[in-house]
This record gives sequence, C-alpha cells and structure tokens, in this order.
Amino acid sequence: MSSPTHPADLALRQGLLSGDQDAALELERRYLDSLYEFVLYRAGHNRGLAEEVVQETLLVACDPAVRFDGRSRLFTWLCGIAKNKLRAQRARRRPVRLAELLDEADPEIDAILSRIEREPLPEEVLERRETAELVGATLSSLPPEYRAALIDKYVEGKSVPEMARLGGRHIKAAESQLHRARQAFARVFTLLARKRGGMEA
Repeated sequence: MSSPTHPADLALRQGLLSGDQDAALELERRYLDSLYEFVLYRAGHNRGLAEEVVQETLLVACDPAVRFDGRSRLFTWLCGIAKNKLRAQRARRRPVRLAELLDEADPEIDAILSRIEREPLPEEVLERRETAELVGATLSSLPPEYRAALIDKYVEGKSVPEMARLGGRHIKAAESQLHRARQAFARVFTLLARKRGGMEA
C-alpha cells in the first residue's frame, strides 16, 4: 500500500474511529460549515435536506467499515460521500436546475481542482447581483482553505499580511494560497457559468 499523501487527515479520521472527542471537534471546526455549504447548493437550498445529508455523511465518516486511506483530502472524501447521499435522495425529489448543474459538473470541477492553471480571477463578478448564486455555488465547490482565503480577502477585506498573521503563516505562503484560490475560483466559476448559459463574453 502506498503512503498517504495527507497523513494529518488520515490521523484525524483514525481519531474519529477511536471515539476521540478532540478529533470530532477538530472535524467540526475544519469542515462542518464548508461541507454544509457544499451540500446546500446541490440540495437546491433545501436546508432540511442539506442537514440530513450532512448528518448522514458524518455518520459514514465515523463508520470503520468505510475506508479512507489518506491519499485524498478528507474534505474531498466527505464531499464524495455527500454527493452519493444526495443522488440517493434525488430518486424521491425533484432537483432544481442549479443542483442538476453542479451534479453534472462535479467531474470537471474535480479535474480543475487537481490541475489549477494560471488564470485571473474575474473580481467584478463578486459585485454582480445576477451572478451571486453562481458565486456561492463556486465557493461551495472549493476546498475550505481556498474558500476561506477568498472570503477573507474579497468579503472581509483583509490584507494579505493580516491573513498571514491570523493564519499563523508567512506572507509568501498566504499569497500563494490566495493565488491558488483565485485560479480555482476563476476556473470553476467559468465552467458553471458557461454550462448555465449565463456568462457574458
């Protein structure tokens, strides 16, 4: 078996399986809000359904019969479980168009996040009301650290040095993470907007 590429995530999952309360609190701190946002858009803003799917996902995360080997991010693994839970639920529910769009685009979003290229962030979209829903859907598709970096910078208005200080990192590391987050946002937003047919040239 190959070595895990995300050993910290693997250790966190093993802590959950052993009933470690600190591990459960750390999972909640790191991922609960981001996982809920990820599911909410795919559930067509049905909060009850989103909460149900998140609960089911966390139950699976604590099931020793379900394997996690640390070769992917724990958040990516949780999102995969959530997608499967949602697809099962949709057999009994009528999905809204954005939920269908996200479901259809998931493989392409995964590919984008695995090989981010150098593209500028279309910053003006954050101020366009007609694209607000797509902005939210895009943010929900990003890893938590990318989502947090973009919100800190463009919603909270924090400077990069401030982001670095609050995150306990060097400025160069904060700049690098923000750059990758911008690239990911630009790629995913463009993909969703084109599929939806709502992006101007």
